[in-house]
Parts: sequence; C-alpha cells; structure tokens
Amino acid sequence: MHTTKVIPLLIQPTLKSYEQKASELLASYLRLDDHSVKYILKYHPNPNKFNEVNLSSCDFSINDAKLSIARQHGFADYHVFTSHLTELDDENSLTCRFEQAADAIVHGDEVTLSKLIADDPALISTRSTRTHKATLLHYLAANGVEQFRQKSAINATLIAGILLDAGSEVDAPADIYGSNWHTTLDLLVSSAHPARAGVQTALVEKLLDYGAAVNGCNNDCSPLLTAISFHYPKAAETLVKRGARVETIVAAAALGQLEEVSGYLKEKGMLKSATPTVRVPWADCRSNPEKQLELALVWAAMHNRVEVVEFLLDQGVSIASTDFCRWTALHWAAYYGYHETCQILLSRKAPLEARTESGGTVLDQTLWATVNDGVAPHHLSIIEKLVKAGAKIHPWWLFTTLNPPLDPHVAKLLGDHIAV
Repeated sequence: MHTTKVIPLLIQPTLKSYEQKASELLASYLRLDDHSVKYILKYHPNPNKFNEVNLSSCDFSINDAKLSIARQHGFADYHVFTSHLTELDDENSLTCRFEQAADAIVHGDEVTLSKLIADDPALISTRSTRTHKATLLHYLAANGVEQFRQKSAINATLIAGILLDAGSEVDAPADIYGSNWHTTLDLLVSSAHPARAGVQTALVEKLLDYGAAVNGCNNDCSPLLTAISFHYPKAAETLVKRGARVETIVAAAALGQLEEVSGYLKEKGMLKSATPTVRVPWADCRSNPEKQLELALVWAAMHNRVEVVEFLLDQGVSIASTDFCRWTALHWAAYYGYHETCQILLSRKAPLEARTESGGTVLDQTLWATVNDGVAPHHLSIIEKLVKAGAKIHPWWLFTTLNPPLDPHVAKLLGDHIAV
C-alpha cells in the first residue's frame, strides 16, 4: 500500500515559520521553479488545476501554497494545520499529549506511554488531527500513518497490552488509503515494519486476544486475504489457527490446501456454482468469478505451493493469469526465488515479457528484488534460467550509476550473457 509521503514538523514549529514557507512557495511557483511546480502537483489536492497548460495561471494563490504545505504534513487544510501547531504549544493540550504518546509507541517507551495515559485516560479514544484520524492503537501497525512514525519496536506487544488494557477500541477504523474501514489488524497484516521487527504474528495474537474480528469487521475475511496478498504467510497461518475462514479457492490455494482447492471444482477448469467469491474492497471477484481461478494460481505461486500450481495448470487455468496488479505466477515465483515453482512455470512456457502495472517484466521484478530485498539463495539460478529462456535484459540494469547497484554476482551474470 502506498500514499503520498508525509513529513515531520520542524524541530521548533511556529506559525510564523510556516507563513514564511508559504510565501516562499508562492513566489517560486509563480517563477515556474521546477521543484516548486512538482511540489504543488504532488501535494495540492486538486493538481489538475495547475497542470502543464495552467502553470503560469494567476489563480495560484497564497491559500493554495498554504494548503499544499498542510497536506505535505498530513493535514486536511491549513486551518487544521495551524490549530495543530497552536495546540502543540500547550503541553497540557490533548493534541500535544497525543503526539507524545504516538512517539512513545513507535519508540517502545512503555514508561512515558503509561504515564501519559494515566494522566489523561481520554487519550485512548482520541484520534489524530491528521487526515487519517488514527487512534493510538493504529500506530502499532506502522502502516498508513505518517511515514516518519512507521516503525516497530521490539516490545510492541507490551505496548499493545498497555493500550488495550487501558480500553483502546480494538477494531476502531481509520481513514487510510482512501477508505475508512481499516482497523489495526487489517493494517498490521500488510505492514513490512512489524514483520521485519519480528513482532507481526505476536501482535496479531494480541489483537485477537482482545476481541479483534478475525474475519474482519465486514465479515469478508479481509485480514486473511490481506496477509496472503502481501506475502506474510506466518500472519496468515496465525489467523487461520485463530479461526479465520478459508472459504475461497483463492485462500485455499495460497495456503497450499490442495484437497480443498480440488473440492471447489465441479469439472476441469470450472468452479462449482456455490463457490464463495473473494469480496474484499480491494480484490472483489463477485462480478468476475473466473478471476478467482486466475488469482488462485498466482497466489499459489506467490506462496510456493508447488502441488497446487501444478494442479491448477492441469485443470486448464491460464499460465498467463494475473493478479490485480498484473503480476503473473512467474513474476511472483521468480521475485521470491522459488526455484521449483519457476521450473514448472518455465517448462510450461510462462510468459516472460508480461508486464506488471508498473511496467516490470519477470526479469525486471526479479532484479528489483535482488537490489531492494537482497539476493535469495536461488535468485542467481532463476535469473540465468530466465535469460536462457529468452527474457530480455534491459540495459539500464547494467548502468554503473544504478542506485542502489546490482549485486556484483548478478551484474556479472547479466554482463556475461550480453557479451555472448
């Protein structure tokens, strides 16, 4: 999940300093300064008002500059932003205490958090003044809130206990990623930060212990499907262990439940008419049930469920199937370095040049994985097989200015093949 980057306030924020920033932004924009134009197009809520045709329009005012600055800091408008700044000056204000508590959560400061809540119990039900309207509990998910607070402390489960024991609403929704249904659990199982800190599954358990809806507040199995789609298998398995329903062929395939997958088919390549469909807001298959079979294959490959992948291909599911971001089964298998799954897909002529919604081929996405996530044990052999199968090597991967650079072993492998 992605959102526009929200930056922290100045170390000593004042209304005067931000008024000055707005004046400077207005002046530089009216000079058509390239940096300021890009800034406005990124942060102004109505960027089409200032498109390339209208860049020099005198309609751009100091209020537009102020609004853009407010949005960059995560606030709906400049009035809310200035109110926030004013309240920060009062250390006894609820806003000031909320900000201190949010910092305590992400830094694992149990003492400060406990004292703040003891001094002001209303903090537990207070919501952020930023557009996401998150509660303090949401900050444990390290997802959807301001980026500089997207981090997970190693004692996050203890922090969760403090909040929940004090009465935090475990399934409170927040206005995140363009919708208002995201609970802490939904955000947690799609978040890299608690996973990397090794606390994701423990936090899942903690939230469920305090009554979080294991099948989602809309009873649509959103937490499980979210954990699957963001490739957090341990979180998914924890949810299933705690009662999450595995009621679709998509979930069964991703979890490697071959018998259940087979049971959803009435004949080769055909779903039974009563088969439940995936119906979460971000992956709704109700209007296209056949998309379930495609998604089942792609997610089975994403989770290295070799037997399920072979079974679905034997049932006639297209090897060119894609998920909602246009990733194929081979995209995911190669990305995560699943050697056997890649072998199966390549032997069945999986498309090499299919492009994701961001434009990446299978080889592109695999190389991206090695650069950003590290070289997995089988990445080198998979890259070599992709190239030998005919995958095109785009020359920018060999630029010495690539930042971060390719792993030397990967670069040599590609260079050797280009030399040939």
